[in-house]
Amino acid sequence: MLIDPRFAPVADKFFALTKAQPAGGASLAIYQEGRPVIDIWAGEARPGVEWDEKTKSVIFSTSKGLLSILCHKLVEEGLLNLDEKVSTYWPEFAVNGKENITVAMIMRHRSGLSAVREEITLDQFEKVIPVEEALAQQIPIWEPDTGYLYHAGTIGHLLGKIIFNITGKRVGQYLQDHVAKPLGVEAYFGAPAEIESDVAFLKSDDAPLLEFEFESPLYWNKRAMSYGNAFLGHVDDFVGGYNDPRVHAIEHAGAGGISNARSVAKIYSSLVKETDGIRLLRDETIERAIARPNPGPNVFGDPAPYPVHSLGFIVANPEHSPVLSNKTFGHDGLGGQQGFGDLNYRIGFGYVTNWIPMVANGMSRHREITESLKKVLATL
Repeated sequence: MLIDPRFAPVADKFFALTKAQPAGGASLAIYQEGRPVIDIWAGEARPGVEWDEKTKSVIFSTSKGLLSILCHKLVEEGLLNLDEKVSTYWPEFAVNGKENITVAMIMRHRSGLSAVREEITLDQFEKVIPVEEALAQQIPIWEPDTGYLYHAGTIGHLLGKIIFNITGKRVGQYLQDHVAKPLGVEAYFGAPAEIESDVAFLKSDDAPLLEFEFESPLYWNKRAMSYGNAFLGHVDDFVGGYNDPRVHAIEHAGAGGISNARSVAKIYSSLVKETDGIRLLRDETIERAIARPNPGPNVFGDPAPYPVHSLGFIVANPEHSPVLSNKTFGHDGLGGQQGFGDLNYRIGFGYVTNWIPMVANGMSRHREITESLKKVLATL
């Protein structure tokens, strides 16, 4: 473990919050100016098994931040134009009202494709391509670019297909070749079987499984996660849920990535400062990525405070959660996961936990830790 004495209050907050969890454990890592200042863990990875430096867990929508990094790398390389129509890279997509959808509309959750209309089974989901084909053929749920609604899972399939068509590499392989291996970190869209014993067991407080009126807002919100018939049970189910090794192995770049806090923090550090000789993106790329926030409530009129999305990243919105500055950007994930960078403080932050409350507020932990970090940074 590593705790820079200057950041001891942040570590103390982490240990206190983890000890208070009803189950499970967590890891926290922070980089400042390209160097690690915190790398700690606590609690249990599995019942009776302590969390250790090898432990990884499902990071849910924190995956979207890593996915967005891949897209912005392609932009820097001149291979992707975010304001170009999706059909430029994926010709089959230009049907049924999707002809003018741009890549940016997908990254800003404005494409009208927040869920799949077709009833996708887990077998189809595992193959990935049937999901891409269903999205390519379907009619948008609302008129594209007239508003936004969180693309909880589909963003991974949509952007993953674009990345594949540009590079010839599936998104999981592209992540390995261009981010994970160069930085020497563990982050996967589709985890290899050999790491399965290091993946933490998730535990949730299991919100009741409810059915909602067809095509109602709650119906679409549920379907965004379930894909119809792919995920029908609780998030911590061991068969067909996110404790299932079969699910861990699936290329699910929208919400199924597997990593740990150290890796997430180092990736974000490399976005804002050269880290172990690697700088993944330039400052100006990040500035452009965070400069197009979605204004106001989403198409369903959910009340504030709400997360504000720009081009793939959640950007600073202090009304929603603590941020270090107006240049904080990243992505949180179900039950409390968090990864972010900050251009002003040159911080990379990663928090991963296997206690995934659906009823209680899982996000409160990383928000309290961020608030503690902000206080420490103000004294340096």
